[in-house]
Amino acid sequence: MNHVIHRDEAVSPVVGVMLMLVVTIIIAAIVSGFAGGLAGSQEKVPQASVVATDFVISGVRDLTPGNAFGQGITRPDQGAGNPAADIYVVFQHKGGDAFNLDKVQMQLGKLSEPQVGTLVSRSLTPQAGPEFTTSQGNFGTIGIKSSIPGWSNGWSKYLEKYPDKTSTVITPGESFVLHADYGARSGGSNPTNFIGWLNQGGNYPFPIKQGDVLTYDLIDSNSKKIIASGQILVPEFTVTTT
Repeated sequence: MNHVIHRDEAVSPVVGVMLMLVVTIIIAAIVSGFAGGLAGSQEKVPQASVVATDFVISGVRDLTPGNAFGQGITRPDQGAGNPAADIYVVFQHKGGDAFNLDKVQMQLGKLSEPQVGTLVSRSLTPQAGPEFTTSQGNFGTIGIKSSIPGWSNGWSKYLEKYPDKTSTVITPGESFVLHADYGARSGGSNPTNFIGWLNQGGNYPFPIKQGDVLTYDLIDSNSKKIIASGQILVPEFTVTTT
């Protein structure tokens, strides 16, 4: 009589290997899908050509030129009853992606002292005037913003679309401005005119003199990546001292 012997010893290892492969494939698919979801949820960082095209400085008054405070920085004195100075840089979007002014920051610096600078954005509060105040106290007078004639009258955001203030989206061909807080005049035998911004998070302002070069990095607020960079010469301007 012939006996048929069935051997099943090899079946279990094959099935086990197949199950392990299936589990590995499933895990890989889950990880890949999760990673793809994360990548898809991240906003694209806009890339644009942004160029500073004009530097407007008018109505600067310093009734006590040379009056300085900490670190030798010139103290502004527009006079309590006078309009604030009208100071802003015009930027033009030359090409690339559109961006929202509410979602960008601007890092400012100067060629003469690359180690100093300040950061401005629409989320930061500019000087309201007429007094110029910091965490150290009252550091002079910047005048009355609501008395500035023309387009800048009563400005309240460092970055504004120009000339249309009703939107914050900047597309190619459109412009925006960066306002400055004040202007002043140094003392001594060779006085120099300055403009400045309140140094956000610091005790003293960020000043830059006429003839120096203002540098800027336009930065995406979420990723902290630079959208565009450039520089512009601070022009000579008149400061009224009476």
